[in-house]
Amino acid sequence: MTFARHHFDLIGDIHGHYDKLVAILQRLGYRLRGGAYCHSERRTVIFLGDYIDRGPNVHDVLSTIRNMVDAGSALAVMGNHEYNAICYHTPDDKGDWLRPHRPDRDLGLRATLRQFVGYDREWHEWIQWMRQLPLFLDLGRLRAVHACWDAKN
Repeated sequence: MTFARHHFDLIGDIHGHYDKLVAILQRLGYRLRGGAYCHSERRTVIFLGDYIDRGPNVHDVLSTIRNMVDAGSALAVMGNHEYNAICYHTPDDKGDWLRPHRPDRDLGLRATLRQFVGYDREWHEWIQWMRQLPLFLDLGRLRAVHACWDAKN
């Protein structure tokens, strides 16, 4: 995909709020076509991470983002909530997890996990999808990252 004379819409921290995601996409002029939200002009969404946790409809948020990325109407980077979910499900070499399972720290993730009870295989597939998300995008005139870009490193 070439981005010359392209316009970007940046959206971050959706946290499972599908209705709000659809509302902002529609307000920006994106319409549902062929299973993905697309813009009639040369516009692309860059999703800036934190798609999961907290909100009531993580599955639809993830599906919407992935469908848009697959259709070429969006790019997506990993946020700390996706990173934490990946670590939560990745064993370390000591018989534990990269992110230890602690009830006092897992409130947001528990909201997501409750939505996938009985859908373990699908959740595993989402973890695999999240693993392939880049931590940042450097598009030349535009850099996108969830948290902070350190120009010195």
